[in-house]
Amino acid sequence: MAKRNNDDWWKFLLFIGGGALLLYYTQAGRGEENNAALIPDSFEDRIDRVVARLNGRFGQAWVDWSLDVLSSYLKTVLPSDVVALVNVVYQVELKARQMRMTSFQKQQAAVREARLRGLI
Repeated sequence: MAKRNNDDWWKFLLFIGGGALLLYYTQAGRGEENNAALIPDSFEDRIDRVVARLNGRFGQAWVDWSLDVLSSYLKTVLPSDVVALVNVVYQVELKARQMRMTSFQKQQAAVREARLRGLI
């Protein structure tokens, strides 16, 4: 039997957290005109530049298709609760674009929605 490494849970949390942020980006921050609220602008700007270069090289349709495939894949490998939580955050961000909401109001709306869906 193989010896268990005590640091495996860090790798798992890093995978889940990174996957959730990537999934969130594919939903909320795709494109330079969109701004994903949970991702720092300096980091998101770098991702947007890479996506813009890929668009220039392969065409926007191919890059959009690839990001859709990545999003689909992440939805299958990430735990369903994480995917549902990312969807809740994205839905609250969409509502916040339509009406002015403070950070606290967005947080409370996300918590309320997550409770309704049985996530917390």
